[in-house]
Formats: sequence, structure tokens, C-alpha cells
Amino acid sequence: MLDAISGILLRSDEDWAVVDVNGLQFRAEIPASTARQLPAPGQKATLLTRLSLNTNEGTFQLFGFATEMERDCFDIFTTITGIGPRKGLMILSQIEIPPFAKAIITNDIKYLSKIKGVGTKTAERMVLELREKMVPYSQQAPSGATGAVTLPGGDNVRDAVEALMVLGCRPAVAEKAVGEAVKELGESAGTEALIRVALKHR
Repeated sequence: MLDAISGILLRSDEDWAVVDVNGLQFRAEIPASTARQLPAPGQKATLLTRLSLNTNEGTFQLFGFATEMERDCFDIFTTITGIGPRKGLMILSQIEIPPFAKAIITNDIKYLSKIKGVGTKTAERMVLELREKMVPYSQQAPSGATGAVTLPGGDNVRDAVEALMVLGCRPAVAEKAVGEAVKELGESAGTEALIRVALKHR
């Protein structure tokens, strides 16, 4: 089992990173929260990992995480019926873990169904299958606490982030842009106003 890789970060984007480990270059798919915590290229980086076999393509996929909590939640997400590693990573990229855990525990279907790729039926299944598993994570610090964009949890802000993702922004870019808009306009600003300002910060 490949538990972690540690080496020099060669290059990265918002959903992948390449790390040189003694001449071997590993490319790992990563969530947005991990991408925000990576050092600059050329510096040492460590990723906790999960290796998965894509049975459709007959290839292995390497997933990397900055923290144990991110990797643990990835493992939990992939136990949900109908959610594989890629979809689990996509969900992880869109959330802060403690608010997500609270939504699971409190049966907040509205919050959960706004996550891209989830929908109402999947949200209901997630609540059913994850309620006990997510309890330990409901009070912990956000997974991206070092360098992450921590947004207020209002519907206006979440809707603005979702709108930017629909327009083609990656989750990390959308969160950062909306975060800048919140700084300018305040947390109570309307969704449309947040979107207009956020588009300037993409």
C-alpha cells in the first residue's frame, strides 16, 4: 500500500500535483483544499495517498491529500453507494468538512443537494449512510485551515460559488473570487452582486 509520497513539488494545478521522489515523478489527483496548501514549485511537499484501480480503463489512479482528515473523509465518501473515487474527490473539493459533517448530522438536504454532482436523492442517501461516520468531524478545524478560503455559510455565498463553477471556474478559483467579493460587499450582499464582483477576481 502506498501510504504517502514525499519529495519536490514540480508543478501543480487546482486538481493535480506532480511530486518528484528520488527521480520518480508521481502525479496525484488532489482536492481543492490540498491544492491551497501546497508549497511553491521546487519546494518539498508531502501528500498522503490512496491508490485506486480504474476497472473501466485498466489503469491505477493516485489521489493525494494534505491532511489525515481529508483522506479519511475521501475514504468515507467512497463507501457511499454510487460514489467512486473521482466523484468522492469532486465532493471533497467543494466542501469544508465540519459544515458538511454538521449538514449530514442535522439532515440538511438543502445544503447537501447544492453540492455539484449530488442532488436530492444522493443527499438523502449520504445522510442515511454517513450520519454516524461524520460525527467525529463536525467540530474539527476546516481541512484547509492553513491558507484556505473560509467563506460564510449563507445561501447567497454558496449560490455565488456554485454560479461561478457553472460558468467554468474550478472550485478553488470560485471560492477565492467569491471570498474577495464578500470582503468588498459584505456577507449580506445579494447573490447577483457577489457574482458580478467575483467575476472580476477570477
